[in-house]
Amino acid sequence: MSDHLKNFFDPRPSTPPWSNFSTTNPHFTIAANHTWNDTSHSSSKENQILEKASAIFVIKHNLNSSLTALSASPDHNHIVVAGREVLKVLNVSEREITEEFNLKNRSFNKVSNDVKWGNISTKNKIATAATNGTIVIWDIGNGRTKIDRKIDEHSRAVNRICFNPTNGSMLLSASQDCTMKLWDLRESDPAKFTFEGKCENVRDVQFNSINQNEFAAAFENGAIQKWDIRKPSIHERKLNAHIGPVLAVDWHSDGRTIASGGRDKFIKIWDMNSDSRNPRDIIGSMTSIARVQWRPNHPNEIASCALLSDNRIFIWNIRRPFIASYYFAEHEDVPTGFLWHDSDVLWSCSKDKIFIQQHMSDSYRPLDLLSKCSIGWSVYDKIAFSIEKPNDSIAEDQQVSRSIPPSGNQFRIMQKRISPNIIEPRNELQQKTGIASLPTFDHKAFSYLAENYIISSRDIWSVCEHNAKIAWDVQRFRTAQTWKIIQLLYGILEPVDKNTTYNDKEGTNSLSKDSTSTNPDKSSGEIKESDSIKDLNTLTEKHDEALDDDVESVDDNEYDEEEEFGQVEDRIKDSGVQQRRTTIKMKSHTVQATYNSTLCQNWDKESIMSQLLDYYAEQGDVQMCVTLMLVLGDRIKISQERVEQWFFSYIELLHRFQLWCAATYIISSCRIPSVEMMNQQSTTIYTTCNNCFRPILNSRCRYWICDKCRKMLNPCSICHNTVKGLYTWCQGCSHGGHLAHMKEWFSVNDECPTGCGHNCSGRI
Repeated sequence: MSDHLKNFFDPRPSTPPWSNFSTTNPHFTIAANHTWNDTSHSSSKENQILEKASAIFVIKHNLNSSLTALSASPDHNHIVVAGREVLKVLNVSEREITEEFNLKNRSFNKVSNDVKWGNISTKNKIATAATNGTIVIWDIGNGRTKIDRKIDEHSRAVNRICFNPTNGSMLLSASQDCTMKLWDLRESDPAKFTFEGKCENVRDVQFNSINQNEFAAAFENGAIQKWDIRKPSIHERKLNAHIGPVLAVDWHSDGRTIASGGRDKFIKIWDMNSDSRNPRDIIGSMTSIARVQWRPNHPNEIASCALLSDNRIFIWNIRRPFIASYYFAEHEDVPTGFLWHDSDVLWSCSKDKIFIQQHMSDSYRPLDLLSKCSIGWSVYDKIAFSIEKPNDSIAEDQQVSRSIPPSGNQFRIMQKRISPNIIEPRNELQQKTGIASLPTFDHKAFSYLAENYIISSRDIWSVCEHNAKIAWDVQRFRTAQTWKIIQLLYGILEPVDKNTTYNDKEGTNSLSKDSTSTNPDKSSGEIKESDSIKDLNTLTEKHDEALDDDVESVDDNEYDEEEEFGQVEDRIKDSGVQQRRTTIKMKSHTVQATYNSTLCQNWDKESIMSQLLDYYAEQGDVQMCVTLMLVLGDRIKISQERVEQWFFSYIELLHRFQLWCAATYIISSCRIPSVEMMNQQSTTIYTTCNNCFRPILNSRCRYWICDKCRKMLNPCSICHNTVKGLYTWCQGCSHGGHLAHMKEWFSVNDECPTGCGHNCSGRI
């Protein structure tokens, strides 16, 4: 791949070919990134920022051993790195890294889990936490190194240590022995306080940077606890934060917000001064979170690294938590620690034995690869869209808040900054969103037809008559006309002679029965024939009009008693073709219609139905296609692959509109094996215990007793007996009972009969 193509696909700022170089020193390498910019259109202030960014170098230093942690000196000119076989102090500048001290010696050769540099009174001391539970205090003052103190009070490995930010003599530790201990390094006495969280192993601890008496602790069982060192007997607050171990916590600079990262692949933001037990923000990652740290002077951005299988360090914006704003990918193995030298320079170490200093200008920017314009169409005939704001609108937003990372290599100038101790509310700064309603699909009519159509019956005449009326009710006139045509094609009976008595015992529909009951002297065949002739005449004379002719009642005085309403006179002409002339006497006039009994038999029904289904398929009306297939059954021949596509599309629409009963009825009525199988999947109904609210999964007690609390599962809330028949329950509070009892209760009440206070709003 050519250099031009590489620069095109690389989301980082493009660099000239000669910008990367390395020194001859085998211990470290330097890579410079000169950001190209069109200076002819840039302001002088922007040029100054670009010149400063171009002077920042990516520095890599090889320490020849796997690294586990790092910590910076109070002046941020030196850094200490620890690992399996490494414990060194490095001097880091903009262009080079030099080693000043090697603290590893034969007298103490244990693997370090964590390392911290002291502050204020302990600025010349370094503390390390070992896997054997020992904490070692190193003194590096006056150009010499020595072990100042060893602490062996923990019985198991120490995971994290932390100096108090305002009193460097106070050291806090978190151990695998489920305790946290606080030492005053000015005294040689044992731990001043021991904090027992009464949970599992303690994975991380950190002092509050605003309140020196508060610290947060993360535990193996997913809990986070807030402690006050003045009250060592009990924690002030506890949150069940994660599913699985919490591996890292970090206090925000506002002194009230905590970020936590866990093995469940989530970063969660908590307000420790709020009564809410839910996180304020959640950031989802692809891997478990090993470390988290807020970015200085950027109150809405937080950095994280993975525990396994990902060598990148991500910087997230909590206002846009679904994709990282930046990330670094310089390491070849999983990063084990990182910290901010300042708001734009990041120091990191990894299992690949490399310590790296890198600038934000060298980071990848995934947001630059994404389009800020999008569109989505809901089933309720609404379109949601987002478009990019014009540049002038973005400039106005940047006066009050930091924008989403800019595209390309342009640097945006902040005219006014907010306080770094305040987290900005979540908003989208570079996009405008909206919702538009388009009258292209009537979901109310769709739902009405799905719930009221008849899809299975032997009497096609009655089914078509009913479905035509249902379509007419929602003003689907063309659909109603289609059902009338189907009624004529497939629902008409064979003509009968005048002297023949027709007894319809098997296929008589409700319409014929009603007509016969009012006029017992007429056969159902004559009634159907009369209706068919009337519909056929209307269809041929007014093809585009709706078929809703209503025959008016006739008074008995306007025609002889011997004449019957709708009397049929059969005549045979010399041509040999049997014809039947029907004379229907109306109130004002007489309509004569000629009906050929062999006409319907000569029609090419399959061709008509094929064209009809093609028309509705092109219109996207899978509801009509599926209903026609179910009503006519084997009378029409369509490829099974095409029919399957109609069924799956229609069932998906029914599910989207939550028409579960209609969808189940469609599936059960279909005779295609692939569709029938849908009713045989996911037939288990999951519920929870109404005592401990734990899910009932794979119960060993055959779902009669809860495996957790050992109490009887879900007895009737009214009679308190075990329900052996139909059982109904509220999915909100998990209480229920006999169907009859629940119906009686909720006919006059809205709340749960157990007194739990839940508004079940029973619609039984």
